[in-house]
Amino acid sequence: MYTLHFVPDWASLAVRLTLEEFQIPYVASLAEQRDTPEFRKMSPLGLIPAFSTPVGDMCETVAILLWLSDQHAGVAPAANSPDRAAYLRWLLFINNSIHNHILSLFHPERVSSADCTDATMQNARCQVQHALSIVNEMITQDQPSWFHHQTPSAICYYLGLLMRWMNGFEVTHPAHISSTDYPALHSMLKGLENRRASRVCAKLEGLGDTIFTNPTLV
Repeated sequence: MYTLHFVPDWASLAVRLTLEEFQIPYVASLAEQRDTPEFRKMSPLGLIPAFSTPVGDMCETVAILLWLSDQHAGVAPAANSPDRAAYLRWLLFINNSIHNHILSLFHPERVSSADCTDATMQNARCQVQHALSIVNEMITQDQPSWFHHQTPSAICYYLGLLMRWMNGFEVTHPAHISSTDYPALHSMLKGLENRRASRVCAKLEGLGDTIFTNPTLV
């Protein structure tokens, strides 16, 4: 049995959505104490998610999603699938070119001094918007089955979580980037909201009904 160490509406939600989508048994443990030696042994920086498995503990969202894809059919294209290379390419693209820059949007103080905050956020915003345009174009042109709400893979829920955060900010905030500006992506997210996994996680973490496209952040 797996244990997902989570905080509501944090990056652990991408893992939880994936576990629910593929009906993988797990136990959820609210990570209230992240500075303890025990937790830091799982996640050295005290970050969420942490994930306990019968063969050891893990951290880092993408690492957990990749590990699950190796253990459970359907989470991602199989290792011998012709779609595997493209899937890995776009999963890492989203991690490096969207998730990392989102963190600069949300926490500019981590990467710049106070007098550079506005410039840091504006640069991060431009980087995220450009990357989202590239992803939207890929979905439109290639129409990969693993990036569709009817046959979702872990990458759908990972990007869905990131868009949830950005959609949830007030429109006047630099971190607000609307999924409606990216029609193919927005359509995929609308479809995901109707899936069982989204409804279950919305109830478990108090996320509301339109958890990706019109969210209220926790």
